[in-house]
Amino acid sequence: MAVHHGGKVGKAGKTLSNKNSSSSAKSKAGTTLANHKNKCH
Repeated sequence: MAVHHGGKVGKAGKTLSNKNSSSSAKSKAGTTLANHKNKCH
């Protein structure tokens, strides 16, 4: 899968890969990524 840079999706990916992100931020980022994948891929 292509890596997304910039925008909401890229930021969500960075949040997920960042070990210091809080779990609530991670779940929100995961939802963002999942929605994007369903819509665009």
